[in-house]
Amino acid sequence: MPKSCPEKKKYRVLLKRAALAIALIVGGWYFVTPTYDRSHYSPRRVYRLDYYEASWLQRLTHMDMRYPHVIRLYRVEPRTLLGTSDVVDLWINGQLYWYLNPPMNKVRVGRDVVFENIPPECADCPPLTDAEIMP
Repeated sequence: MPKSCPEKKKYRVLLKRAALAIALIVGGWYFVTPTYDRSHYSPRRVYRLDYYEASWLQRLTHMDMRYPHVIRLYRVEPRTLLGTSDVVDLWINGQLYWYLNPPMNKVRVGRDVVFENIPPECADCPPLTDAEIMP
């Protein structure tokens, strides 16, 4: 038995609304999610810094920044997030420093991002050289 015309209209409207809702969810996710850019590993490959380009929403709220990024510090094994920075401008401000020798125990990116109280990479390792601290 064929469906009546009002029922077909009802399903078309429902289908259009569902498609619109899915498009809004995907667009909203894209609008607020930072995009992966690159990674840097510590000298002994125990820690990893991931750089993410700021999302469109973050760019709109930080329009004065030329190269806005969010930086996350991870321990490689077991994979653990140790910290996330605020949105920072890496334009002429992205020099990386691995100060992992006690008593400093921090990772610094430029002048705006500092992750403190980072455990040493290993207990009996020789101290890092200047070339390893500032790659």
